[in-house]
This record gives sequence, structure tokens and C-alpha cells, in this order.
Amino acid sequence: MTKKKYLIIHADDVGMSWAENHATQSGMLKGIITSTSLMVPCPWFFEMTQFCLDNPDLDYGIHLTLTGEWKTYPFKPCLEANRIHSLVDSRGCFYPKKETVRDQASINEVYLEHKRQIQIVLDMGLQTSHLDFHMYTLGVRQDLLELFQQ
Repeated sequence: MTKKKYLIIHADDVGMSWAENHATQSGMLKGIITSTSLMVPCPWFFEMTQFCLDNPDLDYGIHLTLTGEWKTYPFKPCLEANRIHSLVDSRGCFYPKKETVRDQASINEVYLEHKRQIQIVLDMGLQTSHLDFHMYTLGVRQDLLELFQQ
């Protein structure tokens, strides 16, 4: 018998920092947080992955990422920057604003980067329940939203 969920408390952006991971892990183990989503390009993703593997009954998904909003804490893509020129700045980091993605992103490059993020999660043996996206980035253009729905 499965339990009905009447309220989902979702914590996104896990993998971004140790503190984010720690708070989310604590909340999930205590039952306060019922769902989370992992940011694959972020530096603490692998630490959170181990927690998910150790706790397979918890609900987690992939927080598809194309932006890095922190000025002194940039996020780099999972693919090599030379394969996704429209998504990265001169340092090879994601742009900080979703409007830049809206104005510049090649749909093919978005597909390739997100496919890579998903593949990394699957290769690690994680069983995810959902996909969502960071900073509503895919909602800024109809073709990106349709790609996400596919």
C-alpha cells in the first residue's frame, strides 16, 4: 500500500553547497522535506548523490541547470564549453540570468547539456522521480518548454 501525499515540501538546489545538502538531508530524514532535486553541475552534487543512494526510499529528482546566479560561485556545465557556446560565457561558466538563455540559447545545445546532466544521474545508479528546472529557465521560451516536456 502506498501512502497518499497531501502536501509536498520540496527543496531544490541540492548539490549547490554543503550547507544546502546538510539542511535538506536533515529535513528529509526527519520527514519535514518530502522531495528534493539535484543540481548536477554543482560542486556538492556527488556528496548529495551518496545520500540519495544510501536512502533510496526518499523522493528526489533532477534540477536541470543552465544558469549560475552567484557572482563569486559560478557553475560550469557538464559538457565541454566548446560544445555549447550559446550557454556559457568567456570563462566557460553558465550565464547568471535566465534572460540570457532566452536570448542566446541554441535548442540543440540545451538538449545536449540536459541529456548529459540526466545521463550522469542515471550512470550513478540513482532512481529519480521527476525533472524540474533551475530559475524557471526553460519557461522563458516556448521551444525550450516544449523540449522539457518531450
